[in-house]
Amino acid sequence: MGNGMERSDRFIFWLIIIQPIIDLITSLSNQFNILTIGALSRSLIMGVLFVYIAAYFIRRQRKMLWLFVGSFAAILITFVINFLLKENYFLFQEVNFALKTSYYLTMIFLAILLIKRNKISKTLLYQATKVISLIVGTSYWLAIVTHSSIQSYSYDSVGYSGWFFAANELSVIVIILLGLSVSNLLFDKTFTAWLAFIFIVSMLPMIGTKTAFFGGLFILGLSVISWLLQCNFKIWQNKSMLFMLVIVVLLFCFIPFSPIASNTAQIGAQTNQAPEQDVIPTTENEGSVFMRKLLSSRNIYFQNTIADYEAANGLRKAFGLGYAGDYKQEPKLIEMDFFDLFFSYGIIGIFCLIAPLLYLVKQVLSAILPINIEKMTLFITLGICFGIAFLAGHVLFAPSVMTYTAILFVTLGVGKYDNGEHHRTRV
Repeated sequence: MGNGMERSDRFIFWLIIIQPIIDLITSLSNQFNILTIGALSRSLIMGVLFVYIAAYFIRRQRKMLWLFVGSFAAILITFVINFLLKENYFLFQEVNFALKTSYYLTMIFLAILLIKRNKISKTLLYQATKVISLIVGTSYWLAIVTHSSIQSYSYDSVGYSGWFFAANELSVIVIILLGLSVSNLLFDKTFTAWLAFIFIVSMLPMIGTKTAFFGGLFILGLSVISWLLQCNFKIWQNKSMLFMLVIVVLLFCFIPFSPIASNTAQIGAQTNQAPEQDVIPTTENEGSVFMRKLLSSRNIYFQNTIADYEAANGLRKAFGLGYAGDYKQEPKLIEMDFFDLFFSYGIIGIFCLIAPLLYLVKQVLSAILPINIEKMTLFITLGICFGIAFLAGHVLFAPSVMTYTAILFVTLGVGKYDNGEHHRTRV
């Protein structure tokens, strides 16, 4: 059994480690407009994990098998219904969306399985996320220093996404890695742990997205307050607390010279300006300039999609409109994940797809007590991720982000540490 657990640990460790490498390869292939190796790699990983999860539930968790089969069946039913009834049907986009939804489910069920087995150590999870934080941070700053970074925005705002293709997805990944890095520092105060933390913190204002910046600041603020309470505000007697405060102060000194300063200033400036004459509102309820800037026009796509849903027949209302509603030209999601989930899979479909997530949340809530700084930080990080999924998307339907979200779930849900609790050190 020991050797089996070691193999299992190694598999999970390397599965986590290769995630940023897959992201970098995906970005590179997208730049050259070639078939993405990253997408193929994740499809292969999803296939292997699907078989592994199904086999485990068949052998040991027959009740979970019904939930597993039912949720994936909802994706297939929606796909077939829209293939037959949808007037405009872009096969590649519809298949790609079904695969992304399947990846979301696979990660949710993998997290459920790992928490149920409770054989993965938090030590291993923290070690793995420390390594990927170093990979992400090193590659990011190399891209900026060598002037080869991808721009976060194609117009208006500024920012850098390093060698990663999508700034929105990178923002959520950075928030997750920040929560894990801060939690890891409670136990691991080695040079590499602090370096991983510094790398991730330094990215917050550079990506340029409001998501990364404000989400990251919230986690940092929470962590500083928690650490201060833990050490009874005896800052000068605690080197770790002092070092943390120095990093936070340096971050705030750097913010005025970073892309996020320019981007947040633009929101305020455009809010106070009258609408330009050549901008024609697509609907009379389009909203204020501030709301359009804040939501990046998601309210427009929401109104278009809800109109499609209201016009659909009963079968499609029950199982959804498929990818991006009844598009006539280039299909476009709302990019608010839970709304996209509802309109794409309908009343019955969303129930089947949300049920596993609710089950996983229940698992995590049962493991969160007794509460401590580590669990509180991870839980709030998870809450921020789902807040982003609701408002800005790029979580449930982004395979890379869902992988990191699953890591966060498992770290919060499992209670096993290597050699007990001996390495828990005070802040």
